[in-house]
Amino acid sequence: MNRDPVVIRRLNYRKVVVVTVISALLVLLILFTFLMGSGRPLTFSNLFQLHRDHPSLILLDLLPVFIYLFLMPMHRTMNRAIADYEAKVKESRMLMERNTSFARELSEGDDAEPWEEMIETELGKALRLIQLNIKSNRRKEREQTWIAEGKDIVSVILREHFDLEELAYRILMALNSYIGSTQGALYLYDEEQQILTNTATYAYNRRKFQQQQFRIGEGLVGQCAYEMDYIYRTEIPEDYITITSGILGDQKPGSILLVPLITNEALQGVVEFAFLETRIPKLTIQFLLELGEIIARTLLNLKMTLRTRHLLEESRKMTEELRSNEKQLQENAREMESAQENLRNANIQLEEKIEEAQNARQRLHLMLEYASEIISIYDENFTLTYISPSVINIFGYSMEEMVAGKDMERIGRDEAARLMKTLESLKEHPDRVSTIEYTFLKKNGERIFLRTHCRNMLSDPSIRGFVLNTRDITESKRAEKEQRLKTRMQSLSENSLDLILRMGSSGVIHYANPVVEDYTDVPPHTMINRNKDELPFQQTFADLLGEILGRMQEKPVKMNLQITLPLRLGTYQTERILSVDAIPEFQDRELETILMIGHDITEAKRIEKEMQVQHGKIQDSINYAERIQSSILPETGRIRKAFPNSFVYYKPRDVISGDFPWFFETPEAWYIAAVDCTGHGVPGALLSLVGLFHLNNLTGLNPKISAGDLCEALHREVRKTLKQDRDGIETRDGMDIALCKFHRKKPVVEFAGAHRPLLVLSEGEITVYKGDRKAIGGRTHPRKPEQPFTSHTIPWQQGDKFFFYTDGLTDQLGGPDGLKYGTGRVRQVLLENAGYTMPQFDEFFQSDFESWTGVERQLDDLLLIGIEV
Repeated sequence: MNRDPVVIRRLNYRKVVVVTVISALLVLLILFTFLMGSGRPLTFSNLFQLHRDHPSLILLDLLPVFIYLFLMPMHRTMNRAIADYEAKVKESRMLMERNTSFARELSEGDDAEPWEEMIETELGKALRLIQLNIKSNRRKEREQTWIAEGKDIVSVILREHFDLEELAYRILMALNSYIGSTQGALYLYDEEQQILTNTATYAYNRRKFQQQQFRIGEGLVGQCAYEMDYIYRTEIPEDYITITSGILGDQKPGSILLVPLITNEALQGVVEFAFLETRIPKLTIQFLLELGEIIARTLLNLKMTLRTRHLLEESRKMTEELRSNEKQLQENAREMESAQENLRNANIQLEEKIEEAQNARQRLHLMLEYASEIISIYDENFTLTYISPSVINIFGYSMEEMVAGKDMERIGRDEAARLMKTLESLKEHPDRVSTIEYTFLKKNGERIFLRTHCRNMLSDPSIRGFVLNTRDITESKRAEKEQRLKTRMQSLSENSLDLILRMGSSGVIHYANPVVEDYTDVPPHTMINRNKDELPFQQTFADLLGEILGRMQEKPVKMNLQITLPLRLGTYQTERILSVDAIPEFQDRELETILMIGHDITEAKRIEKEMQVQHGKIQDSINYAERIQSSILPETGRIRKAFPNSFVYYKPRDVISGDFPWFFETPEAWYIAAVDCTGHGVPGALLSLVGLFHLNNLTGLNPKISAGDLCEALHREVRKTLKQDRDGIETRDGMDIALCKFHRKKPVVEFAGAHRPLLVLSEGEITVYKGDRKAIGGRTHPRKPEQPFTSHTIPWQQGDKFFFYTDGLTDQLGGPDGLKYGTGRVRQVLLENAGYTMPQFDEFFQSDFESWTGVERQLDDLLLIGIEV
């Protein structure tokens, strides 16, 4: 039963009084007992006399006083404890009531305001987290609703309009009003001419007419089309168009946004918007990126529809022309039927005469078809007018194909010219017979040799042309060629420095060149037509011949063996190493002989051993360089001491790396960077030392230097070190960098980058800060002044995660289609696993990179740094 603390305090005080009174009564009882024992009545005089007789009773009289003085401090202490407990109970009850009210307002949808003491309790923290999640979900719902409504507006326009210019204008008018831009333009892409043309422009709620064209890569529009990615600029170029208004006058926009229209990885156009505000909301960019694919798909379908209509119109016109021609043909057909009737009667009379002529011609055709040579006739203009049927069996072409032009087409330009020159000379000397040889490509692709005898028979009235008698001489040419090659091969083998030996399948030696004697001490002429077992070969060489013969009899395929032969040069004993190729030679698909060619590789083996020794020394040097590089680079423990929730994923392609992490501490801030030097291995490692020492020196001399100024100073020092600031220097070596400066005393980070981005994961969303399109070091453009590095100042809150990396991660090929890992995959991994801790991200990226790479070779050094603040 709960009691009021005031009542409890009063009860405690009464207990003290009661105990004191009881002790006083007890003292009186004792005194009364003493008096009764001595037979004296209870009077003051007797009590006084009693105390004189017994002085110790004075202490007994003071006992109630002592008890009261002892219990009262305890009473006060207990009252204070009760008061403290009462305050805590009231405070807890008040917190409970405020938390209950806060939870009730959240359940009713009100945006309750938290108070300072709320986050000191676990329940308050949980309610605050619930409130943040509800706010985030409501904000996302509003954003998705806003995007969906915008898509619905544009979808209605896309369904209602089929003219490209009108459609583009309506889209711009709706989007300008919806996203709050002051000017917009839409450029359609012509695939054939590869030009982006301004189709519609809209500004200040009225249509603008401008004719502009851009090629891919030209201007911001061309650059957006080339990169297939959106461009968001707040630094407006000087030559950018101004916005004219009756109220504002001529004014440049504060920011511009260009979004490519892409569908199925094909560019359809670019849409451009200008805003007076210097900052474009991320939601607007996301909305235009999602809408871009819908517009691109509609533009593609509309282009295809217009092209189809054009083709249908052409088809209709052709159909009408065909109908007109059909009528004319029907009239001509009736006239032809009458003429055909007259011809039919005449044909009947001719058929009998033709049949007789065909029989005679058939006999002549059969004789010519199976002849061993081809007879052809050319007129005085050197045009083929007749060729004998034997051309079918010899060339594979029909007579009609030859007359149609195959006669000269398959000979070759030079040989055809030589044949024409021969016929020209026969015109001047008609009594001469000329012979010419040339090649011809048969119908089956085989090239054959021909010999042709040419005669001038223009004066013969039955022929009136040149008669050519052609015969296939390919076999005789091949026999001549084999004889020449055999003679040439014999000469080459006799003068060759290699050992050449031909052995039959039974072990009989058929040929040996002079080099054989150098290795066997057996003269070659004593080996011919003798079995290998009869010859005095040294045991090693005899075993080699026996092994080759045995293996060839089991499986006759080309093989290579190495053998070490002892060799005596005068009194000096040495060894030579031979690489012997054994080549089987067949006759009617049976093994006939084995050609053995032995090449002395003694010197090559010696060089190979020397190279192995040199390779070992080089590898030792590289390993030593790796130990030096590891000792110079910052230790991971130092980084984790400054950032407890962090990881460094470092994976060099070779033993030493051109990528390196850099870390530097000052009283004001921590500097950390991921640096990617040109190349990898030894060249990249040397360049990394240049960057590391300059970064340490520059930061040590100026501990308060900003991130952008540090990148700019490093750029100058690297160019000076590599002498790139001098004329005539062609080196382009340098480095890319992502550099962050974390302030110690305020929640701010500065970022500057050279071709490398920074990804910030905050409250489930990713913000990408792109680095400048400028490298550290390298040559500068002689006509384009360099811009200093941009220093981004980024406020952070507890729990934000920062990621920066080198291109060895995103450029790695792999996956099921052999594609790049890509920045998009990195962003997807971070978004899908936003709740991961830094160790979990470290483990995930390592396993995901290994899985993505698979059997592919690592292309470049890899460095990924993650930090949670």
